[in-house]
Amino acid sequence: MLEGLLTILGPMFLGYLIKTKNTALLHIAAKISMFLVYVILLLMGFSLGQLDDLAIQLPVIATSALTFALLTQGLNIIGLIAYDRLSPAPLANTGQNIPPRWKMLLDSFKLCSMVFIGFIVGFFAKGWLAFPFGISTYALVILIFLVGLQLRNNGISLREVLFNKRGIATGVIFVLTSLIGGILSALILKLPITQGLAISSGFGWYSLSSVVINEAWGAVFGSIAFFNDLSREIVSLFIIPLFMLNHRSTAVGITGATALDCTLPIIQRAGGIEVVPFAISFGFVTNILPPILLVFFSSIPI
Repeated sequence: MLEGLLTILGPMFLGYLIKTKNTALLHIAAKISMFLVYVILLLMGFSLGQLDDLAIQLPVIATSALTFALLTQGLNIIGLIAYDRLSPAPLANTGQNIPPRWKMLLDSFKLCSMVFIGFIVGFFAKGWLAFPFGISTYALVILIFLVGLQLRNNGISLREVLFNKRGIATGVIFVLTSLIGGILSALILKLPITQGLAISSGFGWYSLSSVVINEAWGAVFGSIAFFNDLSREIVSLFIIPLFMLNHRSTAVGITGATALDCTLPIIQRAGGIEVVPFAISFGFVTNILPPILLVFFSSIPI
């Protein structure tokens, strides 16, 4: 487990140590990060296509991913709405106009298409084409290094993280309800509890969860983790503007780890600049914990 934690947290820490004002460098880092996400998803789809019992496994993947998504995200919403009711913090303004959702849905479609392309290649190349062992891990290490670099240079200070009580509280509620959802999903699907906890620990970071779980338990569980986490990003597009005015913790909390990247512009447009420090604090929590929880739960023997 220690080796796994070092593999994940080491690159993130090294990336976080680098402070730069070179916007061109940060732009290149963002482009490379997106490219690596595509590579990782392509490799996962390839591994899935190489399976011998696909007709049996595909319905299992769909049913399991849907179960995890419904329970984890459902409990997230219930827990966060309760927090918003007990500790209300309505917005002072309603933000800006939300861009068309189809643009974000198109990005999600691109991610799914990479898995599908990898699946087709893996299926038809079975027996004569293989990638070097551990190549997805190497891609993930570079990706996490770049994530650390972007975290440090996106204006995120420890003061903003540590002193935003609502952001920390929302993060704690989100994590607890996600893990409870993972336990319930495991019980329903008759999986080991540790697998349920691991799959629910991605918090929307699909490029991380899919690789860690794929290496721990194979392409089937890696695919379940991917689709579970990707669904969070899609659901967020509708939840954010719907709940932001009177339930800001719910609107931000449903986004999970994506609060610091793809959904942050949506959060800012829906809630205005006043909600950004809160979203950053929450997003920092949900970006730091997944590497630790995923490696911990996936390393427990089942």
